[in-house]
Amino acid sequence: MRLNAVLGGIAVALFAISLFSYRASVTRAERFERGQKFLSQLNPDNIHQVEITKSGETVVLKKADDAYVVSSTHGYPAKNESINRFLRGILEISLEKEVGSSDSLAAELGVQPGGEESTEITLKDSSGKDMVHFLVGKSTDDGRGHYIRRLDGEAGPIYLSSRGVFLSSTSDSFLDKEILDVQEADIASIQGGDYLIEDESGTLTLKDIPGGKEAKSSELTSVKGAARSLRFEKVYLADDAAVAGLNFARTLTLNLKDKSGYAFALAQQDGKHYLQVEATFELDRVGISQEDTKEQLEEKSKILSRADEVTKFNNHHGSWVYEVTETVAGKFTKAKKDLIETPEKKDKS
Repeated sequence: MRLNAVLGGIAVALFAISLFSYRASVTRAERFERGQKFLSQLNPDNIHQVEITKSGETVVLKKADDAYVVSSTHGYPAKNESINRFLRGILEISLEKEVGSSDSLAAELGVQPGGEESTEITLKDSSGKDMVHFLVGKSTDDGRGHYIRRLDGEAGPIYLSSRGVFLSSTSDSFLDKEILDVQEADIASIQGGDYLIEDESGTLTLKDIPGGKEAKSSELTSVKGAARSLRFEKVYLADDAAVAGLNFARTLTLNLKDKSGYAFALAQQDGKHYLQVEATFELDRVGISQEDTKEQLEEKSKILSRADEVTKFNNHHGSWVYEVTETVAGKFTKAKKDLIETPEKKDKS
């Protein structure tokens, strides 16, 4: 009898120790640790939509075919680098300390929805379900950290980040603004309104320069580089009311050595400049036979690949009108008189 009582007492003691150890382990797991990641369990591959709200403006990014578009700007493609920077910035948020959880403190620190100094971020999965919903609020006086709080489920504790949290929050910061990037070495000729520039032994040269004149180097360089790192300021759907009535005139055609090219048309209204661009390709019928050599097949493959690129370019860019700066527009609207000058007389003494 006594033995049973002893064994029973030992069992109770072991159970108590086990329960204490379990509770201690849970407490340790939930205990805040300085430097821990704010979103340690987040898998960026599962994110299919991002919503960012700041100062009354909401930017919506959606994943489409493994790439993101700026849904809030008519689905225009986003720049991969900008998306990656944003997601990396979220994943790298680490915590300095927990500062509280009351609603009054949340309002004071800017981590309540609708705050003037808050950035509200929602990450959704492929079904549109919220994965993470959090706020970035005010920064500390020294700017070394920001107050942050999760809102998915019940509102969580308010934390101070280990470092400042600086995340892009405007459509402009995500748009892929590069239209073209054509290298001068790939250009065969440039046809302007009243001038022609042609490749001569690797150098683009202005043709038919009047006697007593010479090419103006700086202006010629500007035209040659018109399609180099060509970027827009704003983008509109072609049928947007803001641009629907514009009168576009073709101003410049750029021909490449692979027989493809680009035609540019400009319009101006209320001091603003607008651009449309179309890709061209002089494609002869490409036939493939069993007698073709490996080199011939590779060349035909390049031609067909380029034809496909031109089609995709026009399918995309044909839907858009681009607002560009005056400097960019000026490269496409120069006349021959702008490209020539009277050479300086040399001092014979």
